[in-house]
Amino acid sequence: MFSPDFYGFFKNLYDISMGIPTEAHGLYLTLLTIANVVTIVGLALALILLILIVYLSIRLEHMEHAGFHHLEMAEHIHHEAHAAEHTEVKNPRWEMISTLAASTNEGDWRRAIIDADIMLSDMLREKGYTGDTLGDQLKMANPLQFTTIDIAWEAHRMRNALAHLGEAFPLSERDARATIEQYRRVFEEFDYI
Repeated sequence: MFSPDFYGFFKNLYDISMGIPTEAHGLYLTLLTIANVVTIVGLALALILLILIVYLSIRLEHMEHAGFHHLEMAEHIHHEAHAAEHTEVKNPRWEMISTLAASTNEGDWRRAIIDADIMLSDMLREKGYTGDTLGDQLKMANPLQFTTIDIAWEAHRMRNALAHLGEAFPLSERDARATIEQYRRVFEEFDYI
């Protein structure tokens, strides 16, 4: 099955390892030298690969950390910008009206409703609705283009009751807040606040 040279090779290796002199001793030393070189080169390559793996692992961890930190920073900036958008006053008049409406004083609620009505008339005039009074402007409005027109009419009726009856008209906090909410919905439809 195996050639005689094959057996001879292993016999020579055995004789050399057992200290038996043989003519193949030179071959043994050559093979031993090659084996030593291969072992040293293999160990050197293994050490280089191990160092490379450790370096890449550390580098990858730093990159992941930097990327995560960058993502956190981007989210933080986006959150701050989003918060700034919501805190930015789009219409200072509305802010003043909201402040009056949040008061505990009935006189402030009345003033908030009257100011909101004036603001509504100004907004409609800016949007091209014609008429001498807010009532005239609302009569000219197209319900298909002004979906909160009924709400605007309700708020305007409350304002008229306050203006014409004055202190004789009892204004509850609930009615005041509901009326201001109606104005808010109209202004939001037109992206005015």
